[in-house]
Amino acid sequence: MIRALRPEFPSLSVHRMSQLVGISRSLVYAPQRQKSRPELLLAIERLVVLFLGYGYRRVRRALQLEGVAVSEYAVRKLMREHGLMARRPRSRGVTRPGARDRRAGNLLKGLSASAPNQIWVADTTRVRTDSGPLYLAALMDLYSRKAVAWHLSRRNDEALVRDCLLKALQTRKPNLGWIHHSDQGSTYTASGYMRLIRDAGGKTSFSAPGKPRDNAHMESFFRTVKLEEVDRNRYGSFLEAQASLEHFIDAIYNQQRMHSSLEYMSPDQFESRPTKEAR
Repeated sequence: MIRALRPEFPSLSVHRMSQLVGISRSLVYAPQRQKSRPELLLAIERLVVLFLGYGYRRVRRALQLEGVAVSEYAVRKLMREHGLMARRPRSRGVTRPGARDRRAGNLLKGLSASAPNQIWVADTTRVRTDSGPLYLAALMDLYSRKAVAWHLSRRNDEALVRDCLLKALQTRKPNLGWIHHSDQGSTYTASGYMRLIRDAGGKTSFSAPGKPRDNAHMESFFRTVKLEEVDRNRYGSFLEAQASLEHFIDAIYNQQRMHSSLEYMSPDQFESRPTKEAR
């Protein structure tokens, strides 16, 4: 693990990094172990089952963090031979077009987040259960891809997205001028919801109608949630769905699931890494 992190934090000594991650220095200098082909396949299958959206690059990085020496070519070859390559079904949102405020444009064009709580993106999706459809609203911090809040309800209404936003504001407390980006669905353009954003010092930004790529990060997030958790389960009740989503979003996605855009860290790891000033 330390070997994989050293290129990212060149100014930190091996001793200091060992202290930070809580492992013995003797383990750092132990040679990486080679796995036999059957052992390697089992290790790959374990990771692919846990993270169905992982491609061969992320699988290889996860194996490296476990101390397994393997090339991208070997991982890709095994995954192709055994039908383990990631497939990414399209996720569809469920927001209805709003008839209120369409004056605000897309403020994110040419803009990127350089720190947490500068830009939050929002969307809603449907979750099927035996007792009827549920609706999942979520807010993501664009800087770290962290799901800063989510809320589940039987109704796809303003209260759903408002409760999600209130959770995020209570835990994150963004500075004046932060941006809230969403599609132009009726729940997100409702006057009460936009007033809540303004009262919290935020600005509203909207995707152009019919252009889901304007909110591609939330599209990707919901694809991951559906592929790696929702579609693998059959929920008999609201409580079953809520418990499943809580475990996946809070414990797996935010804490463990690595992103190639985050230097192969999870959102929580990326936010807690040493800043340039502290290196």
